[in-house]
Amino acid sequence: MEEKQKKWKPKKKTLIIAAAVLLLVILGARACADSGGSTWQEVTVENRDITSYLEFSGNVEAVNTAKVYAEATAKISEVLVEEGDAVKAGDMIAILDSGDIEYNIQLKELALEQTKKSNRYNVKDSQNSLDNLNEQIDQGLNTSLNSAEKALLAAQNAYLDAAEAYNEAKEAYEEGNLSQTASAQQTLNSNQAIYEAAKEQYEKGTISAELLQTFEDSMNQSLDALEAAQKADEKSVDTAYDAMLDAKENFENAQRDYESAQLSVQQNVESYENALERTQALSGAETSELELTHLKDSLADYTICAPIDGYVTRLDMKKGDYTSNAMAVAEVTNFDTMQIAIKIDEYDSASVSEGDAVSIYMDAQGLTYEGKIARISRVATVQNGISYLEAIVEFEADDKVYSGFSAEVKLIKAAETGVPALAVEQISYDTDNSAYVMIKNSEGEAVKQPVTLGVSDGTWVQIKEGLEAGDVICVTPSFTIEDMMKMRDQMMGM
Repeated sequence: MEEKQKKWKPKKKTLIIAAAVLLLVILGARACADSGGSTWQEVTVENRDITSYLEFSGNVEAVNTAKVYAEATAKISEVLVEEGDAVKAGDMIAILDSGDIEYNIQLKELALEQTKKSNRYNVKDSQNSLDNLNEQIDQGLNTSLNSAEKALLAAQNAYLDAAEAYNEAKEAYEEGNLSQTASAQQTLNSNQAIYEAAKEQYEKGTISAELLQTFEDSMNQSLDALEAAQKADEKSVDTAYDAMLDAKENFENAQRDYESAQLSVQQNVESYENALERTQALSGAETSELELTHLKDSLADYTICAPIDGYVTRLDMKKGDYTSNAMAVAEVTNFDTMQIAIKIDEYDSASVSEGDAVSIYMDAQGLTYEGKIARISRVATVQNGISYLEAIVEFEADDKVYSGFSAEVKLIKAAETGVPALAVEQISYDTDNSAYVMIKNSEGEAVKQPVTLGVSDGTWVQIKEGLEAGDVICVTPSFTIEDMMKMRDQMMGM
């Protein structure tokens, strides 16, 4: 926005008031003369309210203007607004043809439903296989486990029987109660008794030595038979022991086979469980659902909506046109808050801060609005050797404010209420730029009175030191009374 800094533009009414003020000052002066014969006019110092302003100018424009973009490449089916229409954020501006994407959504929905159905059956089959295996195990119907269990029980019983037979044979052997040993022992005992009886008869001479020898031979044979029987029974114990060891080995082998069968069954269960878990994991349709969600979300791209509240200030589309992705098709402007770009002279920058209140005067409408300094650039711009800061003034507008109109901005620099004041032209300056006025001394002569000046609004200036309200000064009239009366009549006739 091109802008130039200038003083507050005087208006007709302002000229009349200023002239009237000057007229009243001069007409209100009383003539006086110094010792040299010079004519002066007397002016009384009065208390006034004085406000000092910084003045800027610029053009009004909207703060919030948003471009409207098409988010999809498609044919425009309908345009719902016209340029100048008021819209709210989210209102539809245009509708694009979404037939292709709706068709893709239907295809994706059907494929997703088919995938979900297939996945449900796969999970169900895996679950049934696992349940059937567990039921077989719980009811003892597993063939391999049952066979191994039966073999284990048979081997266990055989081992117990063999151990019992061994223990019985060992105990009988140790007690000499085995059948062969017992029979041989009885025969030996009987032959020993016969031999002893025969020996007594031989000693009595009732039998011959040959017969005695026969009985002794029978006894010795019985003794040999006993030793042979003992060896045979000992071997039978060893045989029973070996049979027990074989039965024990068979039992241990059967036990290992049973444990292997159990492990195999458990591995089958785990395999079925893993298969079920894998089927469940693979049955998810997250990717397809994500794709479907993305397609459905993209449907919103086929409706072009207003991004902010405001008015349609530009419309670059019509029904039947084709849009492209990220193509600007309209513009919506919110005129509630307006702004003016101004330039702050480097010498005035110390008196201006962000947030300062300002008055905005719209010359064309004669309206005044209140605003503030919203932003001040941190970097000065140098143009033709003059440095200034670019700043933005914002204010709340109504329907009488139009973008592009010129405006004047006033920023109160200083304000004093009820302070002694004189007209600016009533102040004189020495060569050192010190201010003074003329007053009468006790002898009626006009002499210099130094004064310290304060706030000035361009017409009046505050007297901080040197004079008080009610003091009288002498001024040199620049017009005659007749001139003042003529000026008054001219001003009243404007």
